[in-house]
Amino acid sequence: MYSELHCHSYYSFHDGASSLEELLLRARELGYQTLALTDHNNLCGAMSFAQLTRSLDMQGITGAELTLKGGYHLTLLAKDSTGYRNLCRLIMAAHQNGERNEPELPPELLPEHAAGLICLSGCPNSELSHLVAGGHFPEAQNLIRRYLEWFGADNYYLELQRNLVFGESERNKKLMELAAACGIKVAATGNIHYHVRDRHQLQDCLVSIQNCKSLEETHRERRPNSEFYLRPVPELEALFRNYLEAVANTLQIAERCTLDLTKDLSYSFPDYAAPDGLTQDAYLEKLCHEAAIRRYGSITTEVQQRLAEEFRLIKKYNLAGFFYCSTTKLSNWAGK
Repeated sequence: MYSELHCHSYYSFHDGASSLEELLLRARELGYQTLALTDHNNLCGAMSFAQLTRSLDMQGITGAELTLKGGYHLTLLAKDSTGYRNLCRLIMAAHQNGERNEPELPPELLPEHAAGLICLSGCPNSELSHLVAGGHFPEAQNLIRRYLEWFGADNYYLELQRNLVFGESERNKKLMELAAACGIKVAATGNIHYHVRDRHQLQDCLVSIQNCKSLEETHRERRPNSEFYLRPVPELEALFRNYLEAVANTLQIAERCTLDLTKDLSYSFPDYAAPDGLTQDAYLEKLCHEAAIRRYGSITTEVQQRLAEEFRLIKKYNLAGFFYCSTTKLSNWAGK
C-alpha cells in the first residue's frame, strides 16, 4: 500500500483545485488509509482536514510545503504536537520575512524548530532538485548533510516524484545515487493538486488568475501536464516500479505521524496569583458578581442562572486564567 504525503487543497490559494472533501472522498474510494495535507505556507485547512479524516475513519497527516529564501520548496510533516507547534512557528516566520503574499523562510531557522517534524527534500522546485539538475553533486551532498544534522537521519527523506514530466526520470536516478552515497532513505510522493485528472483545467485557470494572465500566456507558469492527481495504488506502484522502497517508506512515515488535531491540541493558560488567597475561578466569580450588581443593581434569578452557566463552561475548559489575564491587562491599560 501507499500513503500520499504531498497533497494540496484549494487552501493552496490559486494552485490547489480540489476541496478537502473531494480529496478525502476520492482517497477513500481508491483505498487510501492515509492522506497528508501540505498546502503552501499555511495551515488554514488543517483543523477541518483533521475533523474530516476522523469522520471518515482515515488518518490525516498535518503538514505544509514551505517556501524557503530563494523560492525553494520544502515539505514538512508534523509527527506530534511539538512538530505542529514548530511548523506553526516556521510558517509565521516565513510570512514575517517575506513580502506580502510571498512568504520566504530563512533556512537558518529550521534547526531551531526541527523537533517533531519529518522533512522531505521537496518537489522539483526544491534547492536539492536544482543542484541535481545543474550537476552540482558536491554541493547537493553538502546540503543533504546539513539537513541530516538539523533533522536527524530518521527524519529526513529524499522526495521522488513521478508525474511524467520531462527530466524527472534522470532527476530521480540522481537522487537515488545521492541517497545511497549519503545513506538516507527516499519517499515517493504525488505532488497532488487535484483529486481527479479532469480538474487540471480548473487548476490551469487558477494559476492564470494568480499571474493576472490569460491561459495562452501562462504556459510556463502552469503545470506541464494533467498528471498531478490522486492515482490508484497499482498505477502508482507501476510508475515507481524501479523505486518500490520509496513507496514502502511512505507507510513507515505515516505510522510515525501520530498527531490528531481534534484531540492532541490542549491549550493551557498561565496561572495567575489571585488576591485575597482566592483561586482564579473564585476571584473571577467575585469580579463578575460585583460587575453584575453595578450593571443591574442586583443579581436577579435570571442573571444568576446566566452567570452559573458561564462559570460552568469556564471551569470545564479551564479558561479562568485567560479571563483573569485579559482583565488584568485591560485594567492596567485603562489605568495608564
